[in-house]
Amino acid sequence: MKKLCAFVLGLMLAACSKNPAEQIKGNDYVLIDAPEGMEISIGFDSEAPKFYGQAVNRYFGNYEIDGNKIKFSAIGSTMMAAPEPMMKAETEYFQNIGKIENIKLEGNKLILSGDDTTLEFEQVDQE
Repeated sequence: MKKLCAFVLGLMLAACSKNPAEQIKGNDYVLIDAPEGMEISIGFDSEAPKFYGQAVNRYFGNYEIDGNKIKFSAIGSTMMAAPEPMMKAETEYFQNIGKIENIKLEGNKLILSGDDTTLEFEQVDQE
């Protein structure tokens, strides 16, 4: 019984210490507190350090992870229009992505933070 408990504890510790770069690969997330009527998402390519998502427009770019530090760069997006409140929310979201410095995973939550900004996402179930 002691060996079984030690084995299970070892597995749990290994799962907790996984590299965020490996844990996010191939996963999609939805912003938890997106403005009403909007779904803002972010996803991570399974092969390359690239991200993508959608607010009003589809967006994409590159990222680098070093431990629990993350940096998003080369952000591009499509150029569709929407009602002013949605456009304002998207602009604010894009500005906040540029401030992100830290990445943390808690269960199915992805928490990105930096410079007084915290964005919390929930993982989308993979079908």
